[in-house]
Amino acid sequence: MSNSRRLGLAMIISGASLWGLSGPMLQWFFQETHLSSSNYLVIRLIAAGIFTLIFLSCRKENEFAIWKHPRHWIQLLLFAVLGMLGGQYAFIETIQVSNAVTATLFQFAGPVLITIYVAIESRRWPSKIHFLAIVTALSGIFLLITNGSLDQILLTDKALWIGFLTALGFAFYTLQPVSLIKTWGTMTIIGWGMLLGGIVLYLLMPSFSFASMAGALNIGTLSMLIAIIVISTLSFLFYIGSLKYLSPTETSLLSSVEPLVAALISFLWLKETFGSYQLLGGVFIIAGVLFLSMKEKEEEVMILQQKGA
Repeated sequence: MSNSRRLGLAMIISGASLWGLSGPMLQWFFQETHLSSSNYLVIRLIAAGIFTLIFLSCRKENEFAIWKHPRHWIQLLLFAVLGMLGGQYAFIETIQVSNAVTATLFQFAGPVLITIYVAIESRRWPSKIHFLAIVTALSGIFLLITNGSLDQILLTDKALWIGFLTALGFAFYTLQPVSLIKTWGTMTIIGWGMLLGGIVLYLLMPSFSFASMAGALNIGTLSMLIAIIVISTLSFLFYIGSLKYLSPTETSLLSSVEPLVAALISFLWLKETFGSYQLLGGVFIIAGVLFLSMKEKEEEVMILQQKGA
């Protein structure tokens, strides 16, 4: 195994673990402050984006060079708004209308969408193992939503739609920035993506006030907010950075540790309980993604590289 592959594996496992931890932390934060997901996300994206770009500047890197290439900064804007902002907003909103584990499992269904996308892009039907992965993951989502019975639907319509957007956002920010990262580096793309996404959300929220945001925090919730910003930023850097060394499907596969960490922390810390069929649904979703590893990766990687060229 090459050193670059070892680095990619270490990055995705670390990033997935940190993201799994950040979900329960966010759930606790919203329970304690009653702030909206939009208020939190403005602060989180702008602060993390500025910090990342300042760090790049201290390393004497030219983080502004990407703006000299229109084709690249247009892709960057799409990543910032649809990937960074859209994906994170959907994830955080899902936490608010359900819980951290449900949001994480919806996000973890993203690899299924990636597999469907690659099948459409290659104009080939999914292989048998692909089809099995899709059916298994969708069965898991059904169990998660219904706890095994249509008479026991446990999620609201809003939670279902936002959950689907969470999976869609995961797929988008896994696939879309691959070529940008290879050209400009992980931290440049993540830094600008966060800052631009935060600015766009701020402009869409004329009622937002930094003063009212500060007034809703105490020492405990402020400390948690800072911890969440640091942990989630590192998670994104590790996750997106691993795409430089691993294929998108490999990255999404190895992130299977994420829902396990979220479930364990939620059970031990937040005392969350889940129905037996919901737990089985979570296992099905994870199994569906694991099935994606039992396939020929070369064709998928070639397709994505051709698109990114």
